[in-house]
Amino acid sequence: MDTIQPESHSVTRLLRIPRSDHPESFVLLHVTGSKTFSSSLDLIATEGENPFTGTVRRTHLENLRAKNYHGSDEEWAQIVWHVFGQPAESVGNLGSLHSIESSATVCGSDGAPKELVISIRKRIEGITQRLGSVILAQNDEQEIQLLDWCGTAIASTNALEQRCRSLQDRTCAAENMINQLNDQLLQLIGAKEQHEEQLLANLVRLLNQKKLKIRNQHRLLDTIKPDPETGKI
Repeated sequence: MDTIQPESHSVTRLLRIPRSDHPESFVLLHVTGSKTFSSSLDLIATEGENPFTGTVRRTHLENLRAKNYHGSDEEWAQIVWHVFGQPAESVGNLGSLHSIESSATVCGSDGAPKELVISIRKRIEGITQRLGSVILAQNDEQEIQLLDWCGTAIASTNALEQRCRSLQDRTCAAENMINQLNDQLLQLIGAKEQHEEQLLANLVRLLNQKKLKIRNQHRLLDTIKPDPETGKI
């Protein structure tokens, strides 16, 4: 007998974050959160040699802010969750998130435990403002499950491709509907012009008939002359 597995309420993201200390390199970041605006995010990362782990908690986001960043707590929470690929609590400030960037740096000397620092910045017209950072500690006991990570990445890619195909189908259907409406509009415009031309032709014909009738009446009047003796017609 098959058992029914409970529906997962977690959201897993696999992110590629460029390294600022090695421009050609990157780190892989595995993020686990909730389908809703979760209270914490579990982070596992690797630069290809060492595993790093950390947790981002909503109640401790203030500790991650840069001193010169004066945005609201809500804005900062939206930015952090956006950087880590999590669903936003609201869509009020999503328009300003396109300028948010992140990069990673591995810090520490040889032989000592290292740290992975994920820096969060905002770039506007070439000006960069540091907003905050998240530090992950080296954790050699953490296993990097690359097979599972690849499965997560492939599943995410497949979901995005399916969504793109669905959007393409909806776009094609909308374009077909627009084309049909345009054809109907052109037909209505053509029928309207034809109707107006017919009305104008009928009006011209009616005016010509009136003019002809008036001319005939004038000719008839010209042929009628009064009797010079009686003055009667």
